[in-house]
Amino acid sequence: MNQPPTVRELSVREIDVTAIDANSWNPNRLSPGMRHKLKIYIKREGLVEPLVVRPKSDGRFEILGGYHRWLIAQELGYTTVPCSVVELDDRRAKILSINLNEMKGESVPALLSRVVHDLGLELSLDDLETQLPYTLAELRDFDKLLQIPDGLESLLDDEIAQDDKSRPIVLTFTVSDATAVETAIARVLATDRTVTSRGQALIRICEHFLNESSEHRSGEGA
Repeated sequence: MNQPPTVRELSVREIDVTAIDANSWNPNRLSPGMRHKLKIYIKREGLVEPLVVRPKSDGRFEILGGYHRWLIAQELGYTTVPCSVVELDDRRAKILSINLNEMKGESVPALLSRVVHDLGLELSLDDLETQLPYTLAELRDFDKLLQIPDGLESLLDDEIAQDDKSRPIVLTFTVSDATAVETAIARVLATDRTVTSRGQALIRICEHFLNESSEHRSGEGA
C-alpha cells in the first residue's frame, strides 16, 4: 500500500531580492494590463503570498514561483521578500514550477458575479477595476449575468436535450445473411402503406421486435 508523502516543514523567511535569480524555464507570462494591476495591488496590500524558491549551490536562490511579484517588488523598492524555501532537484523543481502556475481552480461565472456584485455595493466599477483583475467591460458583464432569470440555464439545458432527441439517428450494422433482412423490409413495404422507405421499414421491424420482446417478458412474469 502506498504511504502518504511526509509532511514537509515549510521554511518561510525574508531573503534579499539581490540574492534571488529567475529560473531559465519559466513558461508563465503576464500581460502588461495584468502586470499593472498586480503592481497596484502589491503597492496597496503588500506581498501577502511568499515566493517559492530553492537554494543553489553558490548560496543564492532560484525562483520556482512568484517571478513577476519578485520583479515588481524590486520596482517598488523592496529590499527583501518573503520566500518559502524548498529543497528540490531539477526535475521536481520544474514540475513544481509548472504546477504553481497551472494548478488553479476556475471561478464559476454566476458565483463570481454575485461576489463582484456584493463588492459593487461598497465600491464603484472604477474602484473595482483597479482592485480586481478585470476590465470595466468584464465587470459590466458580471452585472448583466446576475440579471438572467433564475431557472433560465436549466431551461436552456432542457431545450438542448430535446433538440438532441429530435435529431435523426444513424445506424450502421453488419449482418452475416442479408437475405432475411431484405425479405423483412420487402414484406413491411408491401403490407404497410404508411411506410415509404427502407429506413422506415427498418424502424417498423425494430418496433415489432421490441413489442414482441416486451410481451414475452410480461408473459414470463405472469
